[in-house]
Amino acid sequence: MRFGVRAKLFLLSLALILGSVFATQAYLTPQIDQFLVGAAHADASVVAAAHQAAWRFVGWATVVAVMLAFGVSNVVAMRIESAVGELTEAARRITDGDLSVRTRVPGDDELGELGHALDRLAGSLATTLGELRAERDLQKRILEAMHEGVVVVDRDGRIVLVNPAIRSTLLLGADAVGKLLIETVRHAQLDTLLDRAREEEEDLPLELELPGLKPRRLLVTAAPLSGDEEGLLLVFVDVTELRRLESLRRDFVANASHELRTPIAAVRSATETLQTGALDDKPAATRFLDIIERNAQRLQSLVEDMLELSKLESNEFKLKRERVDLQRVVPIVLALFRERAEKRGVRLSAEIASSLPTVEGDSRALEHVLSNLVDNAVKYCPMGARILVSATEDEGRVRLVVSDTGPGIAAEHLTRVFERFYRVDAGRSRELGGTGLGLSIVKHMVETMRGRVSVESAVGKGSTFTVSLLEWQRQQQDQASLGEIKSSAAGG
Repeated sequence: MRFGVRAKLFLLSLALILGSVFATQAYLTPQIDQFLVGAAHADASVVAAAHQAAWRFVGWATVVAVMLAFGVSNVVAMRIESAVGELTEAARRITDGDLSVRTRVPGDDELGELGHALDRLAGSLATTLGELRAERDLQKRILEAMHEGVVVVDRDGRIVLVNPAIRSTLLLGADAVGKLLIETVRHAQLDTLLDRAREEEEDLPLELELPGLKPRRLLVTAAPLSGDEEGLLLVFVDVTELRRLESLRRDFVANASHELRTPIAAVRSATETLQTGALDDKPAATRFLDIIERNAQRLQSLVEDMLELSKLESNEFKLKRERVDLQRVVPIVLALFRERAEKRGVRLSAEIASSLPTVEGDSRALEHVLSNLVDNAVKYCPMGARILVSATEDEGRVRLVVSDTGPGIAAEHLTRVFERFYRVDAGRSRELGGTGLGLSIVKHMVETMRGRVSVESAVGKGSTFTVSLLEWQRQQQDQASLGEIKSSAAGG
């Protein structure tokens, strides 16, 4: 059975009063008897009356003392219970996480000091938790903003934390936390990396190639975490695009070296032949000088195309956004190739409707694109073939088409004709002075003008190259509509 503060104080006061009463009785009784015995002619009735009066006095004093004790203990108990109740409620709310609570217990006694201490504790905890929450939120935002994947595993290799980047890269589900890393990323080298990182206690890099729906090459760095948990921090960097670009760079250097080596070797061979005595043979000297000139022109074309392609890929080649009239551009380009086409017995013609809308683009770049396509057609078409340049409107775009009745391109080559240095017939291309970069330049220029380029071909039936460009009028209307929408939104 438990007693409250009020009951305890009352019982304590009652015990003290009763103790005092019994002590008083024990003291007064012998004193009264001695006094009465010493008094002269004292009879028994007088002694009894004295005893009775003494006890009556003690009784009334006891009643008054008990009532006073009850009242005083009740007042004191009410104050203590109120203060303790407030302190208990404040402590309970603090443990529940409400750190804004304050006790506000008055007085400078022990209870007041306890209340002030609880208030200071709540304020200190609120400040500390606020700092911890801010630090946690900052770390969370950093992890969410990182493009690199971050994984933390415990000493058993189970995932403790993952960020959104690694979830997207590895296609991890919501239940990844708590699983073994080797269960989510099944790669033997990764398990070996974890073991080595724990043993050697240093940062260890490893490059993994992961197959699947999204094949990736990932550079993984494992670093041990200090502390009691003894976990590992793994940082995953997606180097897929970097390795692809490195491969393209190696291929480009190898192809460029090969393309440059051939004309340089031809020039050196012709020069050495002339130096060894062919200068005296005029027909032979003329033939070798023609070889030197032809290969020098090829070198010049190759270097110019490489520089132009480099500018396009590095965004140094700035195109204008202007209104281009194909009815003006097409005749200019065809005039450049008409004489050469006639010499080869190839018919060159154009079909451009007078009502054709203008397009958005750069007139100089568009002339270059059309020149490359017509030049290729003239080079590879046999005698009697026909080359047609046409343009039609197609749902807000203009389709510029260069078609021929030449030898055509096999289906296995169609997906690669726009690659750098790719040739369907390498020997014939070099013989005709091709650099292997023309169609790659065409693709980059068209895409820079927000257009598309495609090819259709069949062996023995010819080829059709299509360049799709935005209509100028449609582009202007889209911008006007966008301006109206923005104005309406601002007004609303």
